[in-house]
Amino acid sequence: MKTETIDTLATAGSRTTGGGAVVGFLGWLASSQAIGLFGICIALLGALVNWYYKREANRRHAAEAEDKRKERALRMELMRATGAPVYPPDTDLGELGEDE
Repeated sequence: MKTETIDTLATAGSRTTGGGAVVGFLGWLASSQAIGLFGICIALLGALVNWYYKREANRRHAAEAEDKRKERALRMELMRATGAPVYPPDTDLGELGEDE
């Protein structure tokens, strides 16, 4: 056989193998097993994202509680030093400055 014929047959065989792999993969995607596996993967991904953001919310909450504890300790120290009551602000909004 000529070299050109052998190269042509090798290329055709390679393309056939690739096509078979693509068709096999698409067939697997169409099966209920593939849909089930994708559902499990998406559920796991959702659980991981939820876990991460819940952990961050817990950290933020703990830091906020620590800040409030420190603020209360400072107010108590100021009240003991001056004898005058120091109340926490009624709102979480800061005072507006001149430029705001």
